[in-house]
Amino acid sequence: MYRKKGFTLVELIIFLALLGVVLTIGYRIFFSGQNTYAMGSDQYQLQSEIRKAGDFIIDEVRNATEIDIINTPFFAQTGYGYIYLHDSKIVYEYSGGTRDITDSLLKDEDVFSIRKDSDNRNFLCIDMTGTLNGNTYNLSTEILLKNVVNKSPQSGKVIKYKKLMP
Repeated sequence: MYRKKGFTLVELIIFLALLGVVLTIGYRIFFSGQNTYAMGSDQYQLQSEIRKAGDFIIDEVRNATEIDIINTPFFAQTGYGYIYLHDSKIVYEYSGGTRDITDSLLKDEDVFSIRKDSDNRNFLCIDMTGTLNGNTYNLSTEILLKNVVNKSPQSGKVIKYKKLMP
């Protein structure tokens, strides 16, 4: 009997069809994972930027002896620090210059306000919302202003404050 070596045309067609199915599934899994990674990376960057700004603001104003919320434009006065929203980023202005705290990713809205509670204590409220490549993150927090009394409710984009220097 004569025996042929190799594959028949039907075997090759079946193999190519199965290979196509496997490659299509692998392609979809790979790019789905890549998209998920990119979204997670963007979300991490967004959350990190907003949390960094929140931590910075808390550290700066927690022990302020004077604080006001004002609107832009403003004129800086000697002896005061300013934290404000400009071009979708949080900026810190002090006697020696300015420094960006975040990248440009925040919504342009009033992010700072002062409120009183039922015990007549003053709180600085921060409400920042950022967007990056379709991902949105919001940070809302309140800081007890221990050294500030008798403030009326205010809201705006600029914190003007004075604190004791060590």
